[in-house]
Amino acid sequence: MKKVIGAVLAASLVAGMAFADVAVSLNARLRSNMYHQVKTDDNTVTSLFDLSGDKYVDLDADGEDDAFTHGGSGSMSDTLKFAASNDYAGVVLEADGVSGKKEIKGKTYNGFVKFGALKFTFGTFESRFIDEGGVTAGESGLLDSDDIKHYGISLLSSESKVIFDANNVSCIEGGKVDALFADYTVDAGDGKLLLKAGLLSNAYKNPEAGDSDPSYTRAGYAFEGDYQSDAFNLQALVKLPKEKVTVFGVYAEPKVMAELPLKVGFTYGKDGNDATKGNGFAVDARVGYIVSDAIRIDSIIKYESIKPDAKDKTGTALVVAAEGSYIVNDLATVFADVGYYNYNLGDADGYEKKSVIKFRPGVKLTAGKNAAITAALQYDSWSGDDKDAKSEMSIPVIFRVKM
Repeated sequence: MKKVIGAVLAASLVAGMAFADVAVSLNARLRSNMYHQVKTDDNTVTSLFDLSGDKYVDLDADGEDDAFTHGGSGSMSDTLKFAASNDYAGVVLEADGVSGKKEIKGKTYNGFVKFGALKFTFGTFESRFIDEGGVTAGESGLLDSDDIKHYGISLLSSESKVIFDANNVSCIEGGKVDALFADYTVDAGDGKLLLKAGLLSNAYKNPEAGDSDPSYTRAGYAFEGDYQSDAFNLQALVKLPKEKVTVFGVYAEPKVMAELPLKVGFTYGKDGNDATKGNGFAVDARVGYIVSDAIRIDSIIKYESIKPDAKDKTGTALVVAAEGSYIVNDLATVFADVGYYNYNLGDADGYEKKSVIKFRPGVKLTAGKNAAITAALQYDSWSGDDKDAKSEMSIPVIFRVKM
């Protein structure tokens, strides 16, 4: 009987998909560190052949374990994605596997329904009209790292994550939540204008303790306007994920020359609920130069500022990172990344005083489309006024297949 039921369900699924465009993809990635050495003022720790990337060790002898990852190392990542759509509806299901465990680490599920130019999207998903532009020739390059690739606060996110990954309108503080959005597209001059409004599942408003007649608001709000044309793209948004929390952002992509890709953004955020967070802003720029079909240069420049109400001084940070890459042939692409990260540009009291210089040369070996191995040597030199000032060196080797 179970076999009959399974056959009927399979037949029903196939029949249901007969009038939809269906796509199934599977991605697999192993982010290993074949060698990793960390030097502090007190000791040196060396690790060999780390395939899982989730090792922890007490680097500074303070009795607490520190993350022992570097150079792009991390757990094995398997992603299975199923998508089906037609002219008026669609669904997406994506699941990430956990290394060494028979369970699902994360999932993305959403659907959409269209009534002409009016579209409703619901579920968990990411939505960035202006993409991040962190182009890297290999896997896990400096420009593609989570600490700088997102618009908004990055280096100072430990102070406040209110405007972390800010132009991702369907997420809160860089994390996916259940969301419901409606958008409407209209012609505007030489381009198109997309107007969007949505609800973000979050405890926007809770009653005060002891309230005899409590009232709850279970979702925050988000509004966005996007303009697309041959001359430029523009994204503007306002997010109100929680009472007394405001996020505002404007992001632009001028299309001056095809050889000079450019993206800029400004983000402001304020958390009126927590005096330790206060308000902050970030200015982002992604600048590239395509020298030829084989040679290109890409960069990220980011300036951050934050002023918690509980502190007298403003904290500022600066990142300047770049990559140069050269496609030698169909097999090999060589690249070199360099980055300067200053976590306390003004040496303000009350903020961690440290800066980092990173250097990462490497090579990507391509077996065929979407199948490659990236090997690199990454060296970081840390400076600061605490005992944790250190240097790190690693040899990450990353295997990646997308089907």
